[in-house]
Amino acid sequence: MKTLLQMPAVRECAAVTCSFNDGGCHAPAVTVAAAGEAASCATYVESSVRGGIAEITGSVGACARTDCTYNTNLACKAPSVQVGAGSTASDCLTYQPA
Repeated sequence: MKTLLQMPAVRECAAVTCSFNDGGCHAPAVTVAAAGEAASCATYVESSVRGGIAEITGSVGACARTDCTYNTNLACKAPSVQVGAGSTASDCLTYQPA
């Protein structure tokens, strides 16, 4: 079984309005959702309150985008992911259709 440290890191997050983004993603684990055509970050929270754990870099805990090349059993197998503006304010830009 993989641990949090072995999950793909959120290498870059351009969603600066997200509470977990404070010079990088600090959510313990993000979920990538399958909302229509978007592979959006379901962990995205727009708030003035800063969230997450400052000492960690976020990782991908689950991915509902089953049509992605990197998705195996709802887990992301990409080496790392990049989050930024796409169809939503926080799309998984690493998403590649299978």
